[in-house]
Amino acid sequence: MVTGAASGIGFALAERAGRERMTVVLADVEVNALNNAVTELSRRGYRVHGRQLNVTDEVAVENLARSVYEEFGAVHLLCNNAGVMTAEKAVWEFEPRDWEWTLSVNVWGVIHGIRAFVPRMLASGEEGHIVNTASMAGLITGRAGNAIYDASKHAGLAISESLYRDLVVRQTKVSASVLCPGAVLTKIFEAERNRPAELGGGDEPVVPGATAFPGDSFQPADMADAVFDAVRANRFYVLAAQREMLEWTKMGHDRMWQDKNPAVPHRLLAMRDAGHPLGQ
Repeated sequence: MVTGAASGIGFALAERAGRERMTVVLADVEVNALNNAVTELSRRGYRVHGRQLNVTDEVAVENLARSVYEEFGAVHLLCNNAGVMTAEKAVWEFEPRDWEWTLSVNVWGVIHGIRAFVPRMLASGEEGHIVNTASMAGLITGRAGNAIYDASKHAGLAISESLYRDLVVRQTKVSASVLCPGAVLTKIFEAERNRPAELGGGDEPVVPGATAFPGDSFQPADMADAVFDAVRANRFYVLAAQREMLEWTKMGHDRMWQDKNPAVPHRLLAMRDAGHPLGQ
């Protein structure tokens, strides 16, 4: 079961599951992209089924979980992967609807997936694994311009850590991992395309798909490979990131222990000095 499965990391997870000869349910809010994904994976001979799903809708996620269990009898791998990102702004410039949209997908989407599927996975008595997609943004401290996204991914990481511990303490056959991607070539920078009108959809331009690692971004398939390796090894942290990001993460946590303030990237200081809006 994969959410956000019509493109990017979600599609790669579904494709890898298909290669592993699993029956795969792809869920996504974007109907045309979902249909294309199902058609493509079916063409490759995989057993796949598409379901339109808005992960922010608790009732819809619960209904999907019930129908999946009625039709297939079990879920052995749950990937709460759907995620969005807003345009960069200063913290005080984000509107309540910016917070509501991003947190509803990135945080509540994970919560709804856990609440709907995990009790059923436990009740089955079978082995299973949950993979929540967070981000290296959930580990890096003090970034500028991405307050909502970073907050949502810190929450996703914390929820995942608690989920893992709860499963271990209760001696279940189900375990969990958290995927923290670095720079990956996906459409998350174009997430505004799926933003509801009542939460500001269409009011802002699509964020360009730029990356800090234009020549060194991972492919979504790299994330899927890392996830399946981690599931087989029952490894919780899946830190699939560029070396620089791993170094930034360590630096940020070292600064906390050294009683230093968060680091401010030289790039942002240069933008400030040049009068760029993001640096003001």
